[in-house]
Amino acid sequence: MMPHEIRDRHRILRYRHLLVRQMVQMKNRVSGLLMETGVEHTKSRLHKVGYFQEMLSKNAEIDASIRPLLKLSRKTIERRQKTEYALVSSLQRDPLLADRS
Repeated sequence: MMPHEIRDRHRILRYRHLLVRQMVQMKNRVSGLLMETGVEHTKSRLHKVGYFQEMLSKNAEIDASIRPLLKLSRKTIERRQKTEYALVSSLQRDPLLADRS
């Protein structure tokens, strides 16, 4: 059995994996909503903050019924990204992991 300290780090990595999966699912839902309603968008730029905000504010093709869903989805993605970044940063600063490399 792995030492307790290593198991704790594995738990953090599993949680990060969950967050990344959820972000991908949410990004796919955003793309799906746009495709479903026929909104033209640049796929490679869709999840960039500036492009997404510009698309919401300037694109008249976006139906009013999906705007709240798109905004909520974007906020969810951003929260997950911040949490994922914090987890990775904590692991990078972890002295036990630094000693292993």
